[in-house]
Amino acid sequence: MAQPEEAQQFPCPNCGADLHWDPKAASMRCPFCDSTVPVPDMPGFEPEEHDLESFLTDHPEAEGYGVRRQEFQCRQCGAGVQVEAERRDLTCPFCGTHYVFEATRVPTRVLKPDGVLPFKIDGKTCRRRFKAWLGRGWFTPGKLKRLARLDRILGFYLPFFTFDARAESRWRAEAGYYETTEETIRTTDAGGNPEFRTRRVRRIRWTPAEGSRTDVYDDLPVAALHDERLRLVDRILPYDFTESRPYNPAYLAGFGVMNPDMTLAEVHRKARAIMRKRQVERCAGDVPGDTYRNLQVSIRWSEQRFKHLLCPVWMGAYRYRGRLFHFLLNGQTGKIHGEKPISWLKVALVAAAVLFLLWLYFHVHG
Repeated sequence: MAQPEEAQQFPCPNCGADLHWDPKAASMRCPFCDSTVPVPDMPGFEPEEHDLESFLTDHPEAEGYGVRRQEFQCRQCGAGVQVEAERRDLTCPFCGTHYVFEATRVPTRVLKPDGVLPFKIDGKTCRRRFKAWLGRGWFTPGKLKRLARLDRILGFYLPFFTFDARAESRWRAEAGYYETTEETIRTTDAGGNPEFRTRRVRRIRWTPAEGSRTDVYDDLPVAALHDERLRLVDRILPYDFTESRPYNPAYLAGFGVMNPDMTLAEVHRKARAIMRKRQVERCAGDVPGDTYRNLQVSIRWSEQRFKHLLCPVWMGAYRYRGRLFHFLLNGQTGKIHGEKPISWLKVALVAAAVLFLLWLYFHVHG
């Protein structure tokens, strides 16, 4: 098992305070003397990819994030995060439960990231976009933008894995061809006398078919999150993984990290299910004819690789008339999604207008 790396610290060269990553300046910044320190970049960087099978066999655990962290697990929803070692309170970014830490917990081992997408959206920009987002929507209350009070906003990195694979597929099916024929049927007329009519009938001619194809998957992204959390995150995807930078603990300074909800093997099974579904769909598209049935697909997988990346997200909550609403903002692209209260008065007015238009239409054309 790999040993944990020594935790790094990032003191300001001028005053000694802890530096934080500043998305707007794209560098480390001191919150006290405003000094900036660049993080070394590597143009053309490609995160290292690991052979999946050998890694699962020989390297089940890894070195952590390489920066001092403390671990927190929400007792309500089970979300696990790691935050700055000095922090003593936290609101769960998913369910909103607030905690005050009584003692620092030593973080569990996590797989060291191969790359990171640093925050490009800073907290000030996030708040501005949040205000603009509040003002949009047909059925939101007219006073929402003015009365909503931002309760919290937290920046976190989410655990993602990307997978590569080569899929060699063989398939068998029955291919169906539509054929139109004429047939004569016996009927009776109004007087009960027999008569014969000819009608056109479409039938399906089934023939066996088989084939093969090879497809390559490159950087299929899968979040290491359970479905209930992923349903929220899905609304702010995608991330642009071409902007990945080599992992440096400096990017985590001032931000939290969501612990993976699943092991690497579990995330891989999820990725394999996605790839298999796509392979079946592609093989179905290769079946000749107009339709098909009894499709069977066998797949041989090879060249399986993965890499681990951290992706940025702002998680926030706001209060409106005593209720708490949540929102998320993609820390790279700025895409936002969240909950909003509904003005039932606006809904009722629209419904009344629709009913009136329907009444008017049938009154005029009836």
